[in-house]
Amino acid sequence: MNETLQTIHALRTIHGDFSDKQVSDDDLATIVEASVRAASASARQSYSIVIVDDPETMHELCGYRASRLLLYCVDYNRICDLAEHLGYTFHAGEPISFVTGTIDTILAAQTAAIAAKSLGIESFFTNGIHRGDMRRVYEILDLPERGCFPLIALLLGYAAEEPEFQKGRLTGPGIVHRGRYRHVNEEEAADLVAAHDDPTRHLGLSFSEVKGYERYLDWFYKEWSGRMDPSQFYEILGRAGFLERS
Repeated sequence: MNETLQTIHALRTIHGDFSDKQVSDDDLATIVEASVRAASASARQSYSIVIVDDPETMHELCGYRASRLLLYCVDYNRICDLAEHLGYTFHAGEPISFVTGTIDTILAAQTAAIAAKSLGIESFFTNGIHRGDMRRVYEILDLPERGCFPLIALLLGYAAEEPEFQKGRLTGPGIVHRGRYRHVNEEEAADLVAAHDDPTRHLGLSFSEVKGYERYLDWFYKEWSGRMDPSQFYEILGRAGFLERS
């Protein structure tokens, strides 16, 4: 396994348990420079990266603290501003713009996590910015209402304690499809349920964290799924212009 693959396979989530050790400005610059090298539709880079250094602001935004927070936003404002500067009109509405921008944004964010890991810096992706009143994110960071949506927060830092294990991942039926898509059969479904309950696989939370449930997926479907109100998403996406039709 080469060095790049070793870095990717070593990726892990530090679930908010970061030490006080700080990510240096030089390392941060290296991470951001690598992040923007990610693939992007028509080389547009339809995203913005907002860097947050203050731990209390991080906590207000997403509920966690670290050395640095990189907020990745789907953002068409720069592209629209440049169009206006040149005397053109660029329409950044419609769901297709949001989907394309989301792909650009998440590719850049994941590249940042890989770059950080190559420097010995740990990471944690969180959608905590979407919990509670999302308008706070716009207000705290002065985000534009039109053409901008905060997609994912990437926390960077160093582990306060070494995690006991690395989270597992599924690689077989239901994940990888060869030639054409195929739904899992009953036997494969039962195997997948059992895999989530296998403590050596580390596919979900430990049973100490989902007390009262015989199976992990019982907790997942009954307790975790559907916890966020989708109406706020529709409101903010609509205000940003991403639900418009041509």
